[in-house]
Amino acid sequence: MAEPYLVLGLDPGISSCGFALLDMNNHKILEMGSHLFDAPQESDKKVSLAVKRRNARSARRNNLRTKNRQKHCMELLKEADLVPQDATKQWFQSAKGDRPLLELRFAALERPLTNREFAQVLYALSARRGYIPHGEGRISKISDVDTSGTSDAETGKVLKAIGENNKLMAQGHFRTVGEMLYNQGKSRNKRGSYEHCVLNSQIVDEVRAIFQSQRSYQNPIATQELEDAYIENLTWEKRTLDHDAKVYALVGKCVYFSNDENRAARADLSSELCNAYERLKHLRIVNADGDETALAPEQVEAYIAILFSPEPLKGKKEKVTYARIRRDLDLSARLFFKGIDPEDEKDHEPYAPKAWRTMRKVLSPELMERLRSDRTLADAVGEALTYASTEDSLLYQLDNLDLSDEERNQILGLPFSGKIFKGYGSRSLKALDMLIDAFEEPEVTTLAEAEESSGLLGLRMSDSGTRYPLLPPYSTYDKENRNPVVLRAMGRMRRIVNAIIRIYGVPDEIHVELGRDLKRSKHEKDLINKRDRENERKNKQWRAQIAEAQGIDPDEVRPKLLKKIALWEEQDNFDIYTGHKIEFDRMISDDKYCEIDHVLPYSRTCDDSRNNKVLVLSKSNQDKRERTPYEWMTQDAQKGAPSWDEYQARVIANHHISPRKRRYLLNNNLGPDQERDFLSRNLNDDRYMSRAVKNYLEDSLIFPKDGRVRHVIAVAGGATGSLRHVWGLNFGANNTKDRSDDRHHAVDACVIAACSEATVQAVAKAHKLGVETYKHMREDRLKNTQPWPTFADEVIARREFIIPTRMVSHGVTGQAFKDTNYRFVGLTNDTKKLGVLYYKGKFTKEGNFVIGDDGNARLVDGMAFLRLWLDPTAKKGKGKWYAEPVYYADIPAIKNGTYIPKAGKRGVARIVWEPISQVARNTKPLVLFRGDVISMGGHTVRYWSFSINTLTLRTRDLITGAEYKGFPTINQWSRDSYPKKIQEDCLGHCYKGLVPSSLED
Repeated sequence: MAEPYLVLGLDPGISSCGFALLDMNNHKILEMGSHLFDAPQESDKKVSLAVKRRNARSARRNNLRTKNRQKHCMELLKEADLVPQDATKQWFQSAKGDRPLLELRFAALERPLTNREFAQVLYALSARRGYIPHGEGRISKISDVDTSGTSDAETGKVLKAIGENNKLMAQGHFRTVGEMLYNQGKSRNKRGSYEHCVLNSQIVDEVRAIFQSQRSYQNPIATQELEDAYIENLTWEKRTLDHDAKVYALVGKCVYFSNDENRAARADLSSELCNAYERLKHLRIVNADGDETALAPEQVEAYIAILFSPEPLKGKKEKVTYARIRRDLDLSARLFFKGIDPEDEKDHEPYAPKAWRTMRKVLSPELMERLRSDRTLADAVGEALTYASTEDSLLYQLDNLDLSDEERNQILGLPFSGKIFKGYGSRSLKALDMLIDAFEEPEVTTLAEAEESSGLLGLRMSDSGTRYPLLPPYSTYDKENRNPVVLRAMGRMRRIVNAIIRIYGVPDEIHVELGRDLKRSKHEKDLINKRDRENERKNKQWRAQIAEAQGIDPDEVRPKLLKKIALWEEQDNFDIYTGHKIEFDRMISDDKYCEIDHVLPYSRTCDDSRNNKVLVLSKSNQDKRERTPYEWMTQDAQKGAPSWDEYQARVIANHHISPRKRRYLLNNNLGPDQERDFLSRNLNDDRYMSRAVKNYLEDSLIFPKDGRVRHVIAVAGGATGSLRHVWGLNFGANNTKDRSDDRHHAVDACVIAACSEATVQAVAKAHKLGVETYKHMREDRLKNTQPWPTFADEVIARREFIIPTRMVSHGVTGQAFKDTNYRFVGLTNDTKKLGVLYYKGKFTKEGNFVIGDDGNARLVDGMAFLRLWLDPTAKKGKGKWYAEPVYYADIPAIKNGTYIPKAGKRGVARIVWEPISQVARNTKPLVLFRGDVISMGGHTVRYWSFSINTLTLRTRDLITGAEYKGFPTINQWSRDSYPKKIQEDCLGHCYKGLVPSSLED
């Protein structure tokens, strides 16, 4: 037996982690499995559960503050003898003979109010005090409201409605918003509408007008003391200085000065200036031969001056779009910007300094000139705007700066609570200052050169030096990352890695491929989803058209034909190499008429992406062979090959082609060095999150000292996709990946572990002769690319016996009640005692409800766990089991000792369930959480939920996750025969020797 060489393959995603451990020297699969867990987000909306909890918490706090405001208002009214001392909130409700509230708000300006009328108006306004701006920008009462800087769409709608109402106030010459709403005849908003929103300051003005009017009518109650006390209550807000300080304490450290300097705000002038330099210096203009040119230093400085001009520029002159750069440099149509589609040049900019532009719209030219010439002051203002969440907090920050009262007042008018003034970058002000100084040097053309020139490169590349025998928590490695999805995924991956290390030691290599949802940003996901929906719509149309033409079912249309059609559309129906038209009817009827070709030969680049694929006539593909278009057309120019110049013109004129594909098509230098670069790019995933996970593993573990430079490789999905396909490990229809089976994560991990540069190169070489090779010869050659001859067969065999493991949450916190509040009518007049509940004109009968302190009923929501109790004396000593569902709403009572365990009873309300007998409570209950594995009578299943209507356990198949039927019911359990709980480990070792019921056949 040779010395083991262990390679660990990991496939972490947002709700799963596949793993496989291969001994490459002894040709063994040591571990292989899939570990599942719930992502901390709503599966249908992809919204973080933290966001959901935060919104619910915010709603609770707002409701509590409204109640406290009304409570304090009532105390003020009682002290003023406006209401009886024993009055409750029901006293204010309109009774027969009372005038409508809107009418009273208008009448308060026209006549003296009675004590009851005055109290009703004040009490109602204390609950509906209007919108209080929190940094959206200065809102004038009689002006349009700019909503561009708001932090969310809902706030924008509110401010827009306020702006419209401001116009109505001015046009109608109304004295108060109450008078305006009375004139309109209504004041309440419907769901999703904000047309009647007004400012808190306008409600305050109305209150002052009412008190002033009542005093003019000699109303003795309308004293100045009551007015001041009432307005103080109406405008009270929780101070946020401590809150802002706590938030700022979470800001991470600089990537260069990790111990001393905090990261700078994105709105700082230095942040935007550095980003602008970086984008402009990285801009590349590509010619038809693929040669790249950067902007000249004087051009960069000219555009920096435009972007950061202290004075507003008219029209579109403030924007530096790609189209403007093209005009300024007088670029021909044969030149294009790297990474930019020609159709996007008109609207896209290399960089847009949003914070600077926003400030330029609001602040005076004199103040902007001062900020532009004093970057330290401008950065301090940017920090203050980002730090503060309220006007008081912002003023507190600005007090420490050298600003006049007028300048402070101008800055208060900025939308500091909007997206533009939120968030921090990755660099400190100290590092930004050093980078800007470097960028201002003419010879510096990239960020890497700026880092090297400033001395920051060594700081960024320095090793932390601390390594461990086991992988530490990701939160200790990346203290700034608070994304709950990433933290949970990394936490589960860490558990698997450490479990393997405890058994086998640290592997010699770790290969990791991040799931798409984990490594892509929200913007990327949205773009991909939009593109996928569009492709799905087009494919559906093409399937129907082809099916009708060929007289077949739409499902029988081959996916490869749909790929051909997509490329055919992209190329305007022409062979991109020769310019000959590709006939649609022949394309769908004759499979050999046209073929999909790799622009840059797959055997030399290992690039199987769509950017490297075109649709060409079969003869073109055969003539080109394993050459680039440039090599073919220049080498065979005398043999009838297409003209390279004409081909270039066709490629440049086609605006459907992406910038990357255009570079591939026009490549004129694919030498050995370029081939190695392509291979490295297509094997290694360099996305931010992939790099972060790679560095986490590489920087944290003590790897064997074998002289290797790299122990961790972030594998690109395209490379593993190709290997999975050629080795026959997809398991889906037409050799496509079967994502419906959770075991595919384990298969993926095996392929990831086997993926190396040598393997990918071997597959590429096996493809080299393509269609000219006999099928059986090609299959044999592809088979020989496996790590060992029987690798794929072993993966297939082991897959059959993989049982995906699952993280089971034992948390007992969650949503206790459903959102709807019902009016409790009473109980049904029978033994069931169901609650009769009323909501929006409909009556319903429910059994699982709770009556609150306000007399209303709410339905109990989440179940925390299920307890199963055995009474060993029942049924003449055979024993009887009782089920007790415990809900999140029960947890407080359990903690304070007032909870009484009750056995569920079918068809009756929970309030009449009978307590568990003391005999049963003397035994230890079987406690089941969602996801627990239980086994009984040859049935091994996963418990998922409990039905209180039928008193039955709902279980799922261990492998497929589908609903499992046939597990013994509670009535079939006895003292000696009942489910045993299996303690599941993440590697699935608990299932060794256990064949699940679903595999017995």
